[in-house]
Amino acid sequence: MDIVIKNGTVVNAGYSFKADIGIRNGKIQSLGENLSGMENIDASGKYIFPGLIEVHSEFESSFEQTRSVDSFFKGSQAAACGGVTTVIDQVVQKPDESLMESFKNKEQRVEPHTAIDYSYHLHLNQIDEGTLEEISDLIDEGLPSFEISLQHARTQKTVKMPDLVRLMKKLSEYNSQLLVNSGNQIIFKLLRLQYGLTEDAQAIPNYPLLWPPDVEAESVLRLLNLARLFPVPLYFHNLSTRAGLRALHEYGGGLSNIYAGSSLHTLTHTSQVYNTPQGRNYTVSPPLRTPEDQAAVWQGLRSGQLQVLNSSHRAFTPEQKKLGTDLGLIPPGLSNIGALLSVLYTDGVTRKKLSLNQMINLLSAQPAQIFGLHQKGAVTVGKDADLVIFDPAEKWTLHHKDLHSDSLFSIYEGKEVQGKILMTFLRGKIISENGRFVGEQGAGQRIQRQL
Repeated sequence: MDIVIKNGTVVNAGYSFKADIGIRNGKIQSLGENLSGMENIDASGKYIFPGLIEVHSEFESSFEQTRSVDSFFKGSQAAACGGVTTVIDQVVQKPDESLMESFKNKEQRVEPHTAIDYSYHLHLNQIDEGTLEEISDLIDEGLPSFEISLQHARTQKTVKMPDLVRLMKKLSEYNSQLLVNSGNQIIFKLLRLQYGLTEDAQAIPNYPLLWPPDVEAESVLRLLNLARLFPVPLYFHNLSTRAGLRALHEYGGGLSNIYAGSSLHTLTHTSQVYNTPQGRNYTVSPPLRTPEDQAAVWQGLRSGQLQVLNSSHRAFTPEQKKLGTDLGLIPPGLSNIGALLSVLYTDGVTRKKLSLNQMINLLSAQPAQIFGLHQKGAVTVGKDADLVIFDPAEKWTLHHKDLHSDSLFSIYEGKEVQGKILMTFLRGKIISENGRFVGEQGAGQRIQRQL
């Protein structure tokens, strides 16, 4: 064997066990006792997790006249040091490009630079006959998931109901997945006019009011009703409220292939942060919510109603956060991908809100299953050797520099965390070690996904 990781405790979604892990040619070749390889790594007292899967990163993501600061190389360094070995980012359809052209142009920019494995969701801003005809070709490229926004800072980037019906009808023919960013464009526009951007001390606390919880619930119900007519696999991205989760629970019964996820910051912070002097830095869509909403998200993760937790990494600097002529045009996003594992272990596992196996189910196993990453998501023979060696005993203080992002700040600045990533492996190669990136630019591969 090329490498053997010895004496660790393997943690998968459904079970944990002590074993040596034998790696050859980038794959897990064997699990057993007393294995030996050309290189042997002692993991006594440590956990061995499957590599994490970030289902919705936004590297180099445009917003108005700016873009998120982490390039694909920088973002993949941050991911690697956070135990993330695969990301699904976005191809955003441009008005002057076909969907296939948008994908190919994005791939030319990404492929030489990313240091971890990756795929894309295809974010649709226009739904016409040309776009609908391209869907089968993009599925053949291993890209079976298509994303829409039901509200956006710019109305032209929001999918209207007639187009949504046409899209769902077409996707149902191919059993392709639809990702939904919940909301209501008309209400969003009205609330942006109602809650103007004046002095920060007065305006920023109003930020969550642009995304009423009942609007999230209404959009969930709207999509579930359409899914009864057009049985498309649905994924509700970043549900954040009791109302939205209740709608999913009460009206999703009898439908198959309905999934939902939420984001790390939804679990750890509430809308109270918008009352602080740094509140503008924490604008994110959907916004941080009430303690009651936060408790509902935790319960949704425990119960399995929410299947995925992601970082929704979209990094902006404090200077960029000063942009925007109204509340809805402040660049939304946080730099979280490097904090995902240690923060969830600290706030979830050590505080007994989640079991260790539930955590891996949310961060790795379910993302792999739902989004068609069949060589990822578990420490089993034959899978890619995407692995994380994690020390559950080490305590440390998290600072923004630890996250390897160019955002220059973190919502987790100064947070005491327990559990630290010692090594991350991508297909059997070490890409991070003791918080340092040691991988290679361009080493990542685009994964052909199949639902």
